[in-house]
Amino acid sequence: MTDQDRAQETAGADGVGERDELVYALEGRFAPHVGAAASLVRDAERGLAEANERLAAARQAAEEERYRSDPLVFMRSTLQEEVEGLDRKTTPKKVRNAYRFLLDRAVELAAGEVQGFHDDAEAERAEREDGVQASLAAQERAEATLEAARAAQERVASAERAARRGLDLMLAKLSGPPEG
Repeated sequence: MTDQDRAQETAGADGVGERDELVYALEGRFAPHVGAAASLVRDAERGLAEANERLAAARQAAEEERYRSDPLVFMRSTLQEEVEGLDRKTTPKKVRNAYRFLLDRAVELAAGEVQGFHDDAEAERAEREDGVQASLAAQERAEATLEAARAAQERVASAERAARRGLDLMLAKLSGPPEG
């Protein structure tokens, strides 16, 4: 005896037991997919909320960022002045002292130039990854992801509705008078 035969025997005259079993089977087969679709939407909503928070933080950081002058500009000009000053020194002792001072400033400038390059590269990377424009792009991607997740959820619901309509049609045909 098959499961379907047992279901028909236990269903009684009106077929209510069979209907309940079929609905339960349908819901059981769709439950993982309905749950997964809902999870997609929740994850996308969470991603959008995080993107909105990052955008707000980036805008706040941009507003609070103060102007910072580049000390290297001044170091370059004073180094040139030191070279010119060395040329004006007349005694060997003053020339040696001026040269040592010039050498120290030149090394500081060289170190500052290298550090400035790294700082600029880091600031550019930070702007590219965490800046306002990057945050706006991330927000747009999160909104698109949320829309896609909601569309997937709707397609899953549509598939479930189609299966339920099919179940209702099958039950109506099986419970109706036999066509002959």
